Amino acid sequence: MGFLKGLFGQSPGDEPGKLGSDGDPIRQMLFASQSLKEQVQRMQLNGQPGSLQSIADAYSLVVSGKKTEASVVLRSVLTAPQLETRTLLWAWSALRELGEKPEPKLAFEVLGVVLEIPSGGAYDTLAAYIDGSARYLNFSGKAIFWDAPDPKVKELCLAMVGLSFDANTKTQPRKNLSLPKGGNQATLLTRSGPFITVELAPNLLHVGGSLMNELIKRASAPKPAPQ
Repeated sequence: MGFLKGLFGQSPGDEPGKLGSDGDPIRQMLFASQSLKEQVQRMQLNGQPGSLQSIADAYSLVVSGKKTEASVVLRSVLTAPQLETRTLLWAWSALRELGEKPEPKLAFEVLGVVLEIPSGGAYDTLAAYIDGSARYLNFSGKAIFWDAPDPKVKELCLAMVGLSFDANTKTQPRKNLSLPKGGNQATLLTRSGPFITVELAPNLLHVGGSLMNELIKRASAPKPAPQ
């Protein structure tokens, strides 16, 4: 499913550490499961208040030994309006680190799906989130990052999530973020952490291919001329 080979025109034999490779931090951040310390190390803050700044503030409180206060700050992130899905997942990753658990009825709700698909001797990675954002890392080392509101893209993201298995009973917790050793793989992103399955739901790859194609069309579309 290397849909971007012609568009990007780069070979799979590029240098180690390229975008989408096993150790690529950008690929790893698609899973939004990093520790609080790692989140802060990878943040690019602009000094403005917001959810990411609150997560950084929570880390400072943890370093100072104020874990209860840190949990309060992280809980406040969860109530932020128009909260991005990955930020919600990062907040919960930090809360779990502090010993907190989501309420049972929400614990295993799937908030995003990351598909890893063999392609070109390597892997394509496609991530879809319930807020309608999406990421496609092609085996060539190129990528599409999509955050703009788009009804069709969001429809496909929600369809991918809807095709996911119940992470409470059908999958196993994901222990590391290394690329698969072979075959297709899906990771379901929940408040309780990432869960992995190789038994993909019917039509999941088809819907994933449709999302890839929509992202490619938008990335390839001519930009409007400035007025």
